[in-house]
Amino acid sequence: FLAMSTPPRRRSRRLASASAAAPSPDTPPPARLLDLPTELLVRALSRCDPADIARVAAVSLLFHASLALEGIRLWAQERGFELPAQPEGESCAVRWLCYSALLRESNPPARAAAGERHSVFIDDEGRLSSCGKAENWTPGLLGHSEGVTRLNTPTRFPSTLGDERAVSVSAGAGHSLALTGDGAVFTWGEGDTGCLGHGADLSKQLLPKKVER
Repeated sequence: FLAMSTPPRRRSRRLASASAAAPSPDTPPPARLLDLPTELLVRALSRCDPADIARVAAVSLLFHASLALEGIRLWAQERGFELPAQPEGESCAVRWLCYSALLRESNPPARAAAGERHSVFIDDEGRLSSCGKAENWTPGLLGHSEGVTRLNTPTRFPSTLGDERAVSVSAGAGHSLALTGDGAVFTWGEGDTGCLGHGADLSKQLLPKKVER
């Protein structure tokens, strides 16, 4: 009888030990929502629409703007969007980020674009590649400097966009454009009609050139 009763007593001691280690059911929950871990709050916020996040941040004195910013950025990251940096003249970071996120959603970035005689691509590092054929009247079409007029496979550009990553591209019949994560625009190709956006400089651009605004 003693041998049979020993195992239950050992199990009872283990259960008692586990019960002591577990949180007490009498422990009160966090007094405020903001007392929850920041990472959990940000992930919960990212499930909301950016406009709703901005509304809550605007009317709640207890809601930190940093939480709204992180929630919107995570919302964009989970959808593959890169949001631009806040411009110097913008005073409200939450408003700017909300606007940028909704703009990206309504105009999703194009990581590949096809022109009449060429195609442009963006790789995972934000670098540009192109392929196709540049005729005599469009020597800068491929963006690979002078002398490169035919590429049968996507080939990386010899020059980068400075320290910026391309997030969207567009290709026309004689020129192309690339948008970076910081909101800068680079153009290349034929510029005699002013389509490259370089002011009085209407020359062709053999390599991507930043548009000054």
